[in-house]
Amino acid sequence: MTLEELSKKLKARGFIPEICGSGKEAAEKILSIIPAADSVGKGGSVTLSQIGIAEKLAERGNTFFDRNSYVEAAGAKWFLSSANAMTENGDIVNIDGSANRVSSLIFGVPNVIYVVGKNKIVKDLDAAIDRIRNYTCHLNAVRLGKSTPCAITGKCAYCTGKECMCNVTTIVHHPTRYQENVYVLLVDEELGY
Repeated sequence: MTLEELSKKLKARGFIPEICGSGKEAAEKILSIIPAADSVGKGGSVTLSQIGIAEKLAERGNTFFDRNSYVEAAGAKWFLSSANAMTENGDIVNIDGSANRVSSLIFGVPNVIYVVGKNKIVKDLDAAIDRIRNYTCHLNAVRLGKSTPCAITGKCAYCTGKECMCNVTTIVHHPTRYQENVYVLLVDEELGY
């Protein structure tokens, strides 16, 4: 599956897809899309950290809310995130522990921009869930210093402890009727995990 083919599928679903050659190009695209006067929120994202977009928006003067400002981020004009996985049909899949990120992606924030590295594109929903539970969550658990089973073994144990990172799974098939613009920046580079 090429990024061009996936872009056509996303457009048919109502998203606004853009293909970017690199993370740097994706950051430049975000700066060209979001007006300098608008507020911006974001969830936790290694991808967004790698492209340095939070710093660029703050330097430019945007009011910026990170994952520690859950309520304010949910009330922003724009919300930035990556995806844990995206299927070849254009389904956007995320798993969250607190649901602050996924709730802002599906309701309340009128404009959303996903930044998705090519490494996150998988065949179907089964592959998406497997990728997230047995790869992404392990790396995030280690990065965040969690003591979940996946942090130790590298595999999901469907744990139920307080530190569980897999409390909510969302699959976005189309933008919701309350959203104005949902961009998906497909990046021809490996970003995040």
